[in-house]
Amino acid sequence: MVFAKYKESVTIFQPEVLLAKAARLLTFLHISDTHISSDPAYHPPWIPESVAHPNRGTELLLDAIKALPFAFDFILHTGDVCADPHEADYFCARELLLQFPGPMYLLPGNHDSATHMEAILHDGQALHVLRDAHVEVSGYHLVTLDTNGPGDAHAPCLPDEQIAWFAQTLAAVGDQPIIAAMHHLPLATGVPWLDEHMRIQNGDRIQRILRGRRDKLAGVFHGHIHQQTEAHKDGVLYICCPSTWSNLTGYPDMREGIADPLTAGGFNLVMLSGNRSFVRRYNLPRLTR
Repeated sequence: MVFAKYKESVTIFQPEVLLAKAARLLTFLHISDTHISSDPAYHPPWIPESVAHPNRGTELLLDAIKALPFAFDFILHTGDVCADPHEADYFCARELLLQFPGPMYLLPGNHDSATHMEAILHDGQALHVLRDAHVEVSGYHLVTLDTNGPGDAHAPCLPDEQIAWFAQTLAAVGDQPIIAAMHHLPLATGVPWLDEHMRIQNGDRIQRILRGRRDKLAGVFHGHIHQQTEAHKDGVLYICCPSTWSNLTGYPDMREGIADPLTAGGFNLVMLSGNRSFVRRYNLPRLTR
């Protein structure tokens, strides 16, 4: 089954124009946490009053990507595509996302309905919804993990069988390079609010699996924490891009989420060649009412 969780790998082969040896440059854009809403009045109370509607962030993202002076292989969206798990939000998202140059790979976040994503967004051509999946593109293996496990939606614990699927899938890749993607961060950061309320609570098990493939791992790309971060542990690189809508801050001893109105939305350009990873951040215009 295409969307079965931790049952089997799903390999989606791209058109031949994208297939090449892994040694060639692979270029993709990393976006996350767009929180698209069909409600024109959407503005949750935890977001500063000065922040505009999230759809405006997606529109600014579209303008920025269309203006890029270079080609890329795909766009990777690491979750929270929509603000709420409402069917109408996904029809709104589809209308916006189909304007982007594709293909686009989309992971479900804690605000998403994976069911609506699969039924409304996935078309297998421009938009690909991935849960626990294995995609081969241009000689690289994109392995995605649906981190919406049991427990707190913001800080889940993943089931044993899903973790076993992830380990088996990474082990089966062989000698080709791997790109891992998920919504929640598995790694402890040292920021109490992030570690206790925003990460995979049994993420140390995911980290050990990733560490075992670090020689083939180009990076772990995630979202959820609404901030531009880079983390390294045991030779594994973790990359988060900012939300296109509203961002948060993080610092030592921080116990609760605090908005960061000084940080604009953005996206990451990722360039991979063999065992080399290069990531550049692009800022969007500041999103204000």
